[in-house]
Amino acid sequence: MSGEKLELWQVVQEKTFTRWVNTYLVNRMLKVENLMVDLGDGKMLRALLEIISTKEIKINNNPKMRVQKLENLNASLDFLKREGIKLVSIGADNILDGNRTLIMGLIWTIILRYQIQVEEGSSAKKDLLEWVRSKIPEYNINNFTTDWQSGKAISALAEAVLPGQMNLPRDFTNNPVRDCQMGITKARENMNIPSIIDAEDMVNTPDELSNMTYISYFRDFLDMETRRREQELFERTPVAGKCFAYGKGVEPGNEAGIETEFTIEARNGADRRVPVGGHNFPTVIKAPDGSIVPVKTIDNSNGTYQVHYTPRIEGNHNVDITFQGTPIKNSPINVFIKAARPDPTKCKAFGPGLEGGEAHEPARFTIEARNCLGDKITSGGHPFQVTVKDPHGANIPAKCNDNRDGTYSCEYLPQEIGDYLVGITLQGANVAKAPYKVNIEENSKMASPFKSYADGPGLEPGNKVTELQTFYIHAVYPNGQPKKTGGDLFDCFITDPNRQKLKPSIKDNNNGTWTVQYQPTDPGKYHIEIIQRNPSLPHLFDHIKNSPIDVLIDPGTVAANCIAYGPGLEPGCLDTEPAVFTIEARDKNGKRRLEGGDPFKVDIMGPTGPIHADIVDNGDGTYQVTYNPEDAGRHDVAVTLEGKPIKGSTFRVDVNAGAWAGKSVMESFTYVVRAHDKRGKPLTVGGAKLTAAVTKPNGQACQQTKVDDNRNGSYTVSFQAKEPGLFKISTKIDGKDIVGSPFDQKISNY
Repeated sequence: MSGEKLELWQVVQEKTFTRWVNTYLVNRMLKVENLMVDLGDGKMLRALLEIISTKEIKINNNPKMRVQKLENLNASLDFLKREGIKLVSIGADNILDGNRTLIMGLIWTIILRYQIQVEEGSSAKKDLLEWVRSKIPEYNINNFTTDWQSGKAISALAEAVLPGQMNLPRDFTNNPVRDCQMGITKARENMNIPSIIDAEDMVNTPDELSNMTYISYFRDFLDMETRRREQELFERTPVAGKCFAYGKGVEPGNEAGIETEFTIEARNGADRRVPVGGHNFPTVIKAPDGSIVPVKTIDNSNGTYQVHYTPRIEGNHNVDITFQGTPIKNSPINVFIKAARPDPTKCKAFGPGLEGGEAHEPARFTIEARNCLGDKITSGGHPFQVTVKDPHGANIPAKCNDNRDGTYSCEYLPQEIGDYLVGITLQGANVAKAPYKVNIEENSKMASPFKSYADGPGLEPGNKVTELQTFYIHAVYPNGQPKKTGGDLFDCFITDPNRQKLKPSIKDNNNGTWTVQYQPTDPGKYHIEIIQRNPSLPHLFDHIKNSPIDVLIDPGTVAANCIAYGPGLEPGCLDTEPAVFTIEARDKNGKRRLEGGDPFKVDIMGPTGPIHADIVDNGDGTYQVTYNPEDAGRHDVAVTLEGKPIKGSTFRVDVNAGAWAGKSVMESFTYVVRAHDKRGKPLTVGGAKLTAAVTKPNGQACQQTKVDDNRNGSYTVSFQAKEPGLFKISTKIDGKDIVGSPFDQKISNY
């Protein structure tokens, strides 16, 4: 657990056990940093047990809640029980909560079974100790702590298990840490035994369990290496029948001439993705005419392979993928490729360079390649030709840039005013409505769509659906100077998150700006397109500089849907204690908001005037309101949001008067007399002639003294005491004082 003070041996043990776990998890490219934290969701523990047991454990691979993590951990604990491993005092909650003692005990239990290979009832320590003695009897090893601190024993053991690594005892330096490190290093280099323990820890802070775990590798290093290699080979070996391909390149919709791709995922015998690359998946794609389509396979080095190919003709293509001569899952796959050839009559050309312009300003337009069906072609490489003749019939330079996405950006620079003739052809055929007659003028009174722009709060994120949104269009001349007059034909198209079109209002401010307003309908992304139309050809237009724009609208809070509830709005409130109620913010659809920040206002009018209310924003869409009634009676509680009342407001709350200690007094005092007969036996009937007299501190008789016969031999005497002091009380039967009468009673001030 965090903040826990650990002994040095505990630190060594935790470090050793962590390294031991990671020697196995590396097979799946996993690693734990902290056993008390990283085992918590059950995924790492499952992976460790699957690797060391070569058996499968099914869990939730994406646990979010605590109950899901506990289920994952229980699956691994149940697996260990089925394996015959006895677990004591540990449950899934102990692992999830990071109980260090129990987690370390669990790892040791796993090490005993799968590393040291001890069955229940066996003595791991005794058996391992006997084996060590048989290998290095000259060191007289009797434990797994102090007998290893010289550093020589571990080097001697490594040499005994695999002779020829060192020249002992000549290689000893008599420095314990160096001699120990020599053995650990040789074991790692020559025996592939992982260095899960540090030489300094074995020499200076020996931990019995850590040493036993490490030394057991020497006893079983040949078997261990075989098991490790088998497991590693299993994890890294694809099984053809479980491997599969997915992605656009093996799905309908691909077009001839357009590069496409798909992914091959290598899966092992446990139907897990192979964690490494390096495998060969021969892929043969046969076109309808029998030709083979070239493929390019990229090894992503993580068990996936990206396959790229470019189909050239229309029709069914056979995609055959194999591994070691065996087809993978669902192979071969039939993929229909549709034709993608531009049709000059279906292609489109548009832009200001085909509509009109100004001399000395670049005239730009776009060619859009489309096939015979009118569908856009998303690849380039088509031989469009652009020619431009000036008003004198002379050719002027024209650029046509292939954007490689089926569009071609074209540009020419007119130097004189007059009519220009723009020709566009594809393999000798005119494209769309070519040739185009374009009038070029010296000066333009129009703003340039490529220079004009829009800004303002209505285009910024964080706006609310309940608010009217506003932004502004700024008209700019082609030379970059802001326009100071109106008259341009700007238009705006807004699509809400439901793909419904909104109708914004656009106001020409006659100063070079336009005010645009729109009312959002639902929260979500709003797609805003702002265009400038050609005044002579309104159907021709261009987007302004920063159009289109996507704006994210927040749900917002609707006052009429908000509610308030709680004892502070209910009958029974007292004027002696604070009254509390809750405001719950809700959106347009009546759904509770999950964040705060709304400026709710609470006005309370009591019987004698206004009362202050404190509002606390809980940050989760609720607000706690507290007020202190000053008087009993009707209180009107008005709750508003930006001047609008919430649902049910104004609330009428009838506040009751409550008892107030500082004003309450003791009104009367009472005592009981029990009548007895001559023999001292209590009487059970009334009728005795009992009288009582009370004299106040001022010597006057208390006129409000009362005697009640209870008809059971007892009599209740009561009197009122409205001032403090010493009261003299006399009680008589048949004119004679009863026992203890008269007596004095002091009554304090109140």
